[in-house]
Amino acid sequence: MGSLYLGCALCEVDADGNILLAEPTARALGLPAPDEPLFLSTHERDQCLVGYARSHLQEIQTRTERWRLADEDAGRDARLHQDRMRRLFGIVEVAPRNDHGLLLPAVMRHLGRIESVALVVGAGDRFEIWNPQLAVAHSDGRFRELASWQVTHRHAPRAGSRRARPVRR
Repeated sequence: MGSLYLGCALCEVDADGNILLAEPTARALGLPAPDEPLFLSTHERDQCLVGYARSHLQEIQTRTERWRLADEDAGRDARLHQDRMRRLFGIVEVAPRNDHGLLLPAVMRHLGRIESVALVVGAGDRFEIWNPQLAVAHSDGRFRELASWQVTHRHAPRAGSRRARPVRR
């Protein structure tokens, strides 16, 4: 496994689509250095974005092959696999790191329904970017509780501050 993404941060998103992540927070989350690009795609089930390093592409390919074989064994329609492949490999954008944090391409911002605040959540070999209001409505009770606490108690930094709240463990 390549990168390991941990923790969470509630971050401001500026008008240009930058998720404003202070470098210590970005490092704590496991994001690579600013000169290393990240890839963003839509989550396979949830209404959020997923981000990962280039090194994770092989793992995604391995997983999708396992899913294809499981679908085939279960007699599921092959179009399900084709739709999954399109979501995972076709709906992908490079999200460059920059001095502000992470730049969300416009199409990803639209697909993830990201507005002025984003909840960045480590998810092991990838990370997720959520519209906090969608995270608060999630079916996973513990995740919903975490998101609700973040939104209620750890307000995103005020506009122009260019810092995120620190990751707490």
